[in-house]
Amino acid sequence: MRIPSYDDLTRPIPDISARETFDEIAKFLPRVDPPPEVRPAAKAADTCELYACLRHGPTTLPLHSQTPPHFLIARDFSPRIERHGTACVVLDVSGLGRLLGTPQTIGAELARAGAAAGADVRIAIARSQTAARLLSIAHPGPAIAAGECAAAVAWLPLETLRVLIEDDAAGDGKATARVKAAVDRLDTFRRWGLTTLGEIAALPSTELSERMGPQGLALQQCACGIDRVPLVPDPGVPRFLQSMELEWPIDALEPLSFVFARLLEPLSLALERADRGAAALRLELRLVDRTTHTRVLQLPAAMRDAKVLRTLLLLDLESHPPSASIDIVTIEIDPVPGRIVQYSLLERALPSPETLATLTARLGALVGDSRCGSPVLLDTWRPDGFEMTRFAPASSSQLPAPSFPVPASSSSSTPGTLGTLGTLGTPGTPGTPGTPGTPGTLGTLGTLGTLGTLGTLILRRFRPPIAIRVTSDRGRPGHVAIDRRGMPGGRVERAAGPWRTSGAWWNPTSGAWDRDEWDVALSDGPICRLFFDRITECWFLEAILD
Repeated sequence: MRIPSYDDLTRPIPDISARETFDEIAKFLPRVDPPPEVRPAAKAADTCELYACLRHGPTTLPLHSQTPPHFLIARDFSPRIERHGTACVVLDVSGLGRLLGTPQTIGAELARAGAAAGADVRIAIARSQTAARLLSIAHPGPAIAAGECAAAVAWLPLETLRVLIEDDAAGDGKATARVKAAVDRLDTFRRWGLTTLGEIAALPSTELSERMGPQGLALQQCACGIDRVPLVPDPGVPRFLQSMELEWPIDALEPLSFVFARLLEPLSLALERADRGAAALRLELRLVDRTTHTRVLQLPAAMRDAKVLRTLLLLDLESHPPSASIDIVTIEIDPVPGRIVQYSLLERALPSPETLATLTARLGALVGDSRCGSPVLLDTWRPDGFEMTRFAPASSSQLPAPSFPVPASSSSSTPGTLGTLGTLGTPGTPGTPGTPGTPGTLGTLGTLGTLGTLGTLILRRFRPPIAIRVTSDRGRPGHVAIDRRGMPGGRVERAAGPWRTSGAWWNPTSGAWDRDEWDVALSDGPICRLFFDRITECWFLEAILD
C-alpha cells in the first residue's frame, strides 16, 4: 500500500513563465510617452573591419635592394600589414578610428605621410582588402569607400581584376598557369559583352559555376569585393602580441584581471622601449565551446600604462561578457608613435587621456555605451532627435566661434527715446489797403523717437516632458493642472496653436510621433509650451518661455 504524500494531497501549482508575469503587471502600468529618437553611438568605427591599400605610382618604383616607401609608411600606421608583390601593401586600420577619426581623416593622414616621404603612392580605404586593392588600381587619388564594397567597385573595369591577379602571383613561379587561366576567363567575360565588375557580380552564381567552375566563382567574389582569405600579417614587422593558455578555464573577471596584468606588463615595457603607444587593443578569448570572443578597443590617445589598459579591458568585458569559460587569452596592441604633449599656460588643464578613457569606460559599463557620450542633434523634424557620439573634449582654442549674435546688454528690453517737438512758424504781416500782406513762415517738423529693443526669449525645455492634466474648452486648452511642486499651472489666459507635426509613421520601431503644440499664457504668469500626443492621447509640458 502506498502512503500518500503532501504533494498528492495539494493541488498542483501551474507553471508561470516570466513573460506571463510581466504581461499581467504591464496591464496596471500607465502608458508612457515613446522615447525621443535616439541613435546609439556608432559601432561601425569600433567593430567593423577597415583596410587601407598603398600602391606605388608609376613614377616611384623602387630598386630591388631598397625597401619600398609604401611599405615603410604602412609599417608606421599598423603592425598588421600584408604584401602583395612589390607594388602593393594592405594594412589593417580598423583600430585607428578613435585616434585619427573617420576613414577620410585616415586617408588624409596616409596621403600626408606619403607626401612627406616624397613617394607617389595611391591610397584606397574600404571595408575589405579586395575592395581597397581594386580601388587603388583604378583610382589615382585617395579613394574612400566607407559603405558597401560591392557598390564601391561596381563601376571598375575588368582590367583591374587582371592587375589584382598578377599582384597575387608576383614572386611565385608556380602561379603562371593559374594567372593564365584567370586571364582566359576574363577574356570570356569580354566576349560575353561584360565591361565592369558590377556586371560580373550580377551574374547568377549557379550558372556561372556550371560554365567556369570554382575559378569563375572566385572571380565573381573578387568582383563583389569579398575577401576569400583573411589578412596574413607580414613576419618582418614586429608585433606587440602576448598569449597565454590557461591550466583551468576562467569564468570570472577577478581571476582574469591577473592574467591581463601578466600579459600587459611585458607589452607595456616593449612599447616603452620602442617609444610607441597603444592606439587599439585587440582581445581574443578562446572559449571552452570552441568559439572565439573578440573585442577591439579603440583608445582616444596613444597610451602604454599597463594598469589603465587592464582596467579598460575589464570594463569592456563587464559590458560585453563572453558566453562561456575562457581557455586561451591573446592580447595584441596596434602601436603608434609616442604622444608628445605641449601644455599651454593660457588654458585650463584638461584631464589626461588615460583618466578620461577610464571614466568613460566606467560610465559605459554602468549605463551602457549608447547612453554615454556627447549628444549631437540630428537632421530631422522630430523634436529632441539626437544621437550619442564619443566624448572628445576640445581646448578653448579649438572651439568654434558662436554663430548667433550675443546681445551686449541683458535679456531685458530697453525703452525707446521720445522724439523732439517741432518749432512754430512766424506769423505774416498784415497788408495795407490795396496791397497784399506777406505770408508767414512754416514751422519745422519734430523728429521721431527711437523704438525700444525687444528682450531675448529663452526656451527652457524639460527632458523628458512632464505629464500634465489639461481641461479643453471647445478644442482649446482651458485649464492646466500639474502634480509636481513648483511647476506652473492655472487658467489659460491666451493660447496660440495648434501646430501639428508628425513623422516616422512608416517605421513605428524608430519612434513615430504625431502631436499638436500650443503656446499658452497661464493665470500664474508664465508662458508655457504644451503639446498633445495624438498617439497616446496625453498632454505634456514641454518648455517654459522666459
